[in-house]
Amino acid sequence: MRAVAFCLAVLALPAGHAVAERTAAPAASASIAPPPALQRVRGVISAYDPVMRSLSVTSGKTLVQVTLPQDLGIVYNQHRRVADLKQGDYIGTAAIRTADGKLRAQQVAVFPESLRGTGEGQYIIGDPASNRVMTNATVDAVTTVAPNNGTVKVTYHGDAPGPDGICTGHAGAGAGCTGTADIAIAPGVPIIALMLGDESLLVPGETVSIVASPAQGGTLEATRLTVEKDGVKPVM
Repeated sequence: MRAVAFCLAVLALPAGHAVAERTAAPAASASIAPPPALQRVRGVISAYDPVMRSLSVTSGKTLVQVTLPQDLGIVYNQHRRVADLKQGDYIGTAAIRTADGKLRAQQVAVFPESLRGTGEGQYIIGDPASNRVMTNATVDAVTTVAPNNGTVKVTYHGDAPGPDGICTGHAGAGAGCTGTADIAIAPGVPIIALMLGDESLLVPGETVSIVASPAQGGTLEATRLTVEKDGVKPVM
C-alpha cells in the first residue's frame, strides 16, 4: 500500500509578462484544474497479466482494467483481537468521541512496520458534528477485559494543541505536539492487521479492493490495493 499525496504546482510568471498577457487577452483567465478524483473499485479478479501488470476486475456487471505500478504494495487483511495488540504496535483507530470525552473505537487497523508513521496524529473525520476522530499512533499499553474487549493507551505526534489542550492535527504539519489517548474497544469492533503480500495473491476468483487514479487513455492506475487471502475479504 502506498501513501498517496497530490501536489498542485502553481507556475508564477514575471510581473511584466503577466500584465502583457492580460492586455493582449483580457477575456482569458488562467485556471488550474484540480487533480482527478480517486476512484474505488471493488470486485472479483478475472485475470492478471504480470508482464503488462494489468489486472482485470469484475465489478458488478462491469469488467474494469487496472494497471499496477511497479512500486505498488499489495496488502491483505488478517483479523486480530484486543488481546493480540501489544506495546509498540502502530495502529490507526476510527472512533467516536462521546459526551464524556472518551474515545470509543469503531474500527482499528494494525499497520506493518514498513508503514509506521502513516498519517500520524489525531484529527476529525468528515463532519465535525459527527464527533468521529481518527488517531494514528503507537500503542503504549493494552488492558483487556476479555480477548476482544479492552482499552489501548496510545501516544502520537500532532500539529498543535487545540482549545481544549488536546494535541490535534497531523505530525509535522506545524510546531508540533505530543498527545496521548485512551481508546475503548468493545466486542464486535473489527481489528484488522494490514499485511504485505505480493503478486502471487492476484488469482482469479479472489475479491479485491482498489483505490485508483485516472490515467491516460481512460485507464485506471492503482494507488492502493487490498486482496482477499485465506477467505478474509478486504474490509478497508
